[in-house]
Amino acid sequence: MIIDLISDTVTKPTKGMLDAMMSAKVGDDVFKMDPTVNALEQKAAKMFGMEDALFFPSGTMANQTAIKLHTQPGDLIIADKYAHIYNYESGGVAFNSGVTCKLIDGNRGMFTAKQIEEFAAVKPQIYLPFTKMICVENTTNKGGGACWDFSELEKIKQVAKK
Repeated sequence: MIIDLISDTVTKPTKGMLDAMMSAKVGDDVFKMDPTVNALEQKAAKMFGMEDALFFPSGTMANQTAIKLHTQPGDLIIADKYAHIYNYESGGVAFNSGVTCKLIDGNRGMFTAKQIEEFAAVKPQIYLPFTKMICVENTTNKGGGACWDFSELEKIKQVAKK
């Protein structure tokens, strides 16, 4: 089997994977009747100490839902110029949530807390959108699969709290 990590939709399943899919217990997940999805959601909720979790079949669906939940029309998202939400989700941030992106020129899809602070140092004007979200893509798709340094993520979190 050839494993191609360029996308989650490129690698073809092995016979064992196909057998597992064909023998999986399934049901309608909308009515909470799919035991496999229910078990996965319960496991994820427990792992993260939450009362419930939702399964999303694609990263794009999860991204777009998160953006919709955390923003209002007219808000601004800070993201790297290579961000998946900007480059590969067909304008979903604008269409689904009515928000726009401020793109930062990072390194391999990653920016620094200092770059966010420099952007935020510009005094907001009444006619400019308010920043409501910072998009961190880990690992970075267009950045070649680079992983963020955890200490930088902690710094970004502190900037976001301000």
